[in-house]
Amino acid sequence: MPATEPRSDDPGTIGGYRVRGRLGAGGQGVVYLAEAPDGRPVAVKVLLAADEEAAALLRREAEILPKIATFCTAQVLEVGTAGDAPYVVSEYVEGPTLQQAVAARGPLRGRELHRLAVGTITALAAIHRAGVVHRDFKPGNVLLSPEGPRVIDFGIARPAGVADVPGEDLMGTPPYMAPEQFRLGVGGPAADLFAWGSTMVFAATGTPAFGTGALPAIVNRIVNSEPDLGPLDDDLREAVAACLAKDPADRPAARQVLLRLLGRPAEAATDATSPQELTAGVTRASTTRPGRWPSTLVPFGEPGPRKRRLVMMTAAVAAVIVAASVALAVLRPWAVTLATSGPLATDTHVVKVPELGATLHEHPSDPLRVTSFLRGSTELTDGLAFRAGLRAVGGDTFRPLTSRMLPLVSPSGERTAAIHESPGLAVENAGGVRFTDRDLGGEFWVHVVDPPLALRRASWSEEGDRLLVTVFDTAAEDRTVGFAVVDPAERTATVTRRGAPESGKAGYTWGPDEDTVARASGPDRISVHGLDGAVRRTIGQAALAEDEVPHFSGDGRLIARCPGRTGTACVLDAATGRRLAAVPLPEGGKVWFWYGRDHLAVYTEKSVPPRAQAIDLTGRPVRVLAEFTGGMSWTVHYGVR
Repeated sequence: MPATEPRSDDPGTIGGYRVRGRLGAGGQGVVYLAEAPDGRPVAVKVLLAADEEAAALLRREAEILPKIATFCTAQVLEVGTAGDAPYVVSEYVEGPTLQQAVAARGPLRGRELHRLAVGTITALAAIHRAGVVHRDFKPGNVLLSPEGPRVIDFGIARPAGVADVPGEDLMGTPPYMAPEQFRLGVGGPAADLFAWGSTMVFAATGTPAFGTGALPAIVNRIVNSEPDLGPLDDDLREAVAACLAKDPADRPAARQVLLRLLGRPAEAATDATSPQELTAGVTRASTTRPGRWPSTLVPFGEPGPRKRRLVMMTAAVAAVIVAASVALAVLRPWAVTLATSGPLATDTHVVKVPELGATLHEHPSDPLRVTSFLRGSTELTDGLAFRAGLRAVGGDTFRPLTSRMLPLVSPSGERTAAIHESPGLAVENAGGVRFTDRDLGGEFWVHVVDPPLALRRASWSEEGDRLLVTVFDTAAEDRTVGFAVVDPAERTATVTRRGAPESGKAGYTWGPDEDTVARASGPDRISVHGLDGAVRRTIGQAALAEDEVPHFSGDGRLIARCPGRTGTACVLDAATGRRLAAVPLPEGGKVWFWYGRDHLAVYTEKSVPPRAQAIDLTGRPVRVLAEFTGGMSWTVHYGVR
């Protein structure tokens, strides 16, 4: 959360931590932004009032947080007492709360909303798996951090085996509390699911599922009325509706909701939830059944044709990796959309590719791997000499190709697409796209434009059902004149020239929002367009070269050079344009694409030999991805595993 300046009566230090600002305050305590002795920022929650009940809640939070997976929440670093005031030091998580974000820029839409839903239900599933019931899940307790949503404030949470007592004081925030909490004064994991459903409605509309107003009216609607789901649609609407069922027995478990949102309905319907998750917070007064998809509930519909991308997953919840397609060229990064999370393995094995002049360093858990390449000579005496290859499915060998075209493997791995990337060559079908099966059979062409127009920078959509290409004019110094979206199923193409740059060679990539594209727009901003070419919004403070395209990660972030700084990449929030991080690059390094949710792939030509390496978002090199030799120019496609 953003900090405000400390007050004159705030302490200068707390237990050795230097106070830098205020993150929040309540009736009994203050949360400070502080600096640890090693210089890293931390959050320090200090209890100011001499209240034993409040102190007990603070101690409970300190006991519960270490049990929860690190991606879910801010982790406890230290517990202590300064004078008579107990305090808890935790990891500082930068970013606004969901409540603040919606108030500042309005409700979430499209993929941004779906990313939030997947991220928060993943966290909630892990919290329940750890045997904890949150009991106060709401927009104000969801931080939108650069690494994904974090759930905070476990002050009234309870570990497994500690029961709610009927009749004790109600705990929670009424607009997000479940009916059984008002009727019986109790709530287990199913109450957290109810709160999650109402929170998702708030994210999409700016209002909780049962409205606002006087407390008695809100409670009456929660207990007796149906929720207003607003613009929610498809799987997310059905998931939220199931979670807002009046009877806690009719609500699914968090893991089941997660599987549904990942497009795995059969597993969601039969998922065996862990006993720890089912019993966490269950009370003697509750007669409800453990949460699962009840046979009386209308099941979710089959997933639509545009399955959404998984944004964040961990092995603690489910072993799911959704591969993505990434195209890139040496010193000319291309589009990337991928999503993954977790540490990057360093115990790699070597794959030698003599035809490429490359040594690849890979691990089975890698989010991406080289799937095809095209290598051409830089010497004029070599004429049009080239070497190309397509990787065998599940293997380390590459099938030689006879066409001077790079096949881009689709996200599903079942199809390839290729265009002629050499505008200086007078070749047939320079204005078309060639599609094949993965084994190069079933070839067909889709015509897009006529000469002197041609195509460059092809990239698959996340769902693999469309291909985006930039359209340029070979008779006008290769000036970009628009883009085209190609549908291989229908074998059609739609060309859009509205919103094209007035000059220059800016290329298009898929945008951060559903059904959008994006391109560099001037030296320090990025424009996001609808598929009709109309400008939806612009993102400032993003320095790009004329022929660069933005690098969007699967969770909506993007990279650009930091304005006025060399050798540094800026990670920007694609929704707000706010700078999230400044990442120092290795000397002479150029960013190619996102390699997982929290690593960048960087190419360093000055190294010996030239190499691609993965760095984390602090700029620390994690491991070498590939080494390249020889005097050839090449293009490599990183895609499905």
